[in-house]
Amino acid sequence: MPVSNGRGPSAPISRGGPPGARRRVAPLLAGALLAGCVSYRPAPLDPAEVLRDLEHLSWTAAVADSGSGYTPRQLAALAVTHQPELRVLRAELGVARARLVEAGRLPDPELGWDAMDAVAAAIAGGDPGSQEVVSGLGVMFPLLRPGEGDALTGAAEWRRVAALRRVLTTEWELTRDVHLACEAVVAAERRRDQTAELTELAGSTDAYFRRARNAGAATAIQANLAAGQLQALRLDAVAADAALERARQSLNALLGLPPSLELRIAVDEQASSAPELERTTAQLLAHAVEVRPDLAELLARYQAAEQEVRLAVARQFPLVAVGTGIRVTPGWFSGFGRPAIGTALARREQLRVELRALVHRVRREIAAARARWETARRELEVLETGLLPNAESTLELSRAAFAAGEMTLLESLALQRSLVEARTRHTEARAELAESAWVLRSAAGLLLAPANPNPPPAGRSAGATATARHEPGTSPR
Repeated sequence: MPVSNGRGPSAPISRGGPPGARRRVAPLLAGALLAGCVSYRPAPLDPAEVLRDLEHLSWTAAVADSGSGYTPRQLAALAVTHQPELRVLRAELGVARARLVEAGRLPDPELGWDAMDAVAAAIAGGDPGSQEVVSGLGVMFPLLRPGEGDALTGAAEWRRVAALRRVLTTEWELTRDVHLACEAVVAAERRRDQTAELTELAGSTDAYFRRARNAGAATAIQANLAAGQLQALRLDAVAADAALERARQSLNALLGLPPSLELRIAVDEQASSAPELERTTAQLLAHAVEVRPDLAELLARYQAAEQEVRLAVARQFPLVAVGTGIRVTPGWFSGFGRPAIGTALARREQLRVELRALVHRVRREIAAARARWETARRELEVLETGLLPNAESTLELSRAAFAAGEMTLLESLALQRSLVEARTRHTEARAELAESAWVLRSAAGLLLAPANPNPPPAGRSAGATATARHEPGTSPR
């Protein structure tokens, strides 16, 4: 029926508004809802393409003015940039950052419609009208419990910090492994060169024994003994070449490079006796507790567990939602959050015990590494000041004595074997001292990953230059 406004008849009032307006508003609402949606984009993986990508990271030989090669520090910088396993951890760091953003969002409101009013009107025999339909609409806003929001973001933030420190821990371990691998390559090269030199010496001795046998001055047994020593050294040369190849492949694997590449390495001979290694065990331990990345990582995980305890305590209270009404979700069946609180407390206690065990392990590592370094240093000192010079001079004297007829061929051959053993032991002692020094530095936190990985360009450093078609990964520091 027409309604009058006091000034004459007017058109009937429409509750839903003009039909044209409703048709215009509906697309706008649908567009607003779809504007925030993300479309799906597939990202297929092809192992063959991954292999081609890895092969593009090459190492091109470039002889520099110094001719000394790359230092282990430079190679460690390359490793922490390109190592595939580190890229996996950096990808996990991206997940942790995304979860931090997710944790800072408020709960979404709940929209709904209850049909019971309209159903009740129909059951009562009436005709459900717009009033019954509208009364079923509802919107609720869940409320965060006191302290719940801060605990959520706090736990996510500490998990992000723990993920970052996990990357730094892996970089620290990789830096140590690269230094040790470089020392292994250098030691294998020395062993190869030494074996070649000793093989040449044994070859001249074998030739001398064969000439002496032909002249009747040596027996067939003596000549065979000299030949046997030569063959043994040739076998040592084969083993030395194989050990060098394995050492190079291990280093290339740490650097993320193809196994067949050969790198020129420059090693600081003074690094094994630096003043920083002269500190006491207590001083080294105090420094390690302050700077070791694995301790920092565990501390971050403990802080995340602390925030999870706080979150579990906050969630023991009922969940309240307000809007067109009020809704309360009590924790009757969940025990008011007590089991969750117990789990969070147990997790925090576990990490506290883990930290205590890790500090104990660090103390043990430093003590053992220092004892190993001191033993290796004393052994090398004895070899360089006593055993090796004595073997060298004795062999020289034996040659003069043999020429004067004061020594037999077998005695000369025995002295030659003693020299081979002394030189081999000296090479192994040098390698042991260098390795123990790097282990001690790493355990004490004196050898950390390079802060700004930046391999030198071609033509400016000896050995090689890294080139890659893809953008290299960057250090999170």
